[in-house]
Amino acid sequence: MTLLAHFMPVIVSNTANWFRKYLSAWLVYGMLVVGGIVVFIPLAWVLLTSFKRPEEVTRLPITWLPDQLFYFDNYIHLFQRQPFARYFVNSMVVAIISLLSSTLIACLAAYAFAKLQFRFKEFWFVLVLSVFMVPQEAVVLPLYLMVARAGLLDTYLGLALPDLFTAFGIYLLRQFIEGIPDDYVDAARIDGASEIHILWTIIIPLVKSALASFIIIKFMWAWNQFLWPLVVAPSQKMFTITVGLVSFAGVYYTDWTLITTATVFSMLPMILVFIFLQRFLVKGLVLAGLKG
Repeated sequence: MTLLAHFMPVIVSNTANWFRKYLSAWLVYGMLVVGGIVVFIPLAWVLLTSFKRPEEVTRLPITWLPDQLFYFDNYIHLFQRQPFARYFVNSMVVAIISLLSSTLIACLAAYAFAKLQFRFKEFWFVLVLSVFMVPQEAVVLPLYLMVARAGLLDTYLGLALPDLFTAFGIYLLRQFIEGIPDDYVDAARIDGASEIHILWTIIIPLVKSALASFIIIKFMWAWNQFLWPLVVAPSQKMFTITVGLVSFAGVYYTDWTLITTATVFSMLPMILVFIFLQRFLVKGLVLAGLKG
């Protein structure tokens, strides 16, 4: 009894620590599972609805599974009733133009703000960040007048104009580039490397996780744009995929099966980009947390 009483506090303490450790882990896993289910349910509903006939969508009681699981007529009608392939191509071209331009500008500007010395550097950086405070809706009218006077209405360049430059990319990459030791840059300069060569061969490989994070976020922004394409491209041949989705909604009748089918197609590029770059995104988020 004396021996048991001596070791009892240790046993109780170890048991409590074990339960605290594993119960907290299971609690976190449980919350993640619940969150994943909540996010997955709408996506599953959209995917399953794309295989339903129109009368199945409005039928009561509501059924999750379609009567015919592999009913692909909606995917055929999607391209027959609207030039959906053109909408898809338009969105892809605009997203690629925006992504390439904003990535190039963000890399050059972030390197300049992080590793070069020039007058009023902090002032110019704060001026760039001030773009965050201006909502897009506030600049739609002046941007539209600029595009109209330049003759860029109903063009890919006009559609991509607001996204050619992104202050977020400059801020994100600058924070990561500042964490690279100056000794690397100075050693390259002593060897006679140009600033562009230093950026391409030394800086970019070291910040590829942050760059991948920016590419994912920027592609999603450009792909999901709605207001600006709606304003600057009135003709149907230049509709992007987000504007094209609205054209499936009628005044007296809306075919939800075609809308969900088009939504499935519109999500595919973002899902593929995320799948290919997710490991860099996770690494970038972890490093961003460690930088603080």
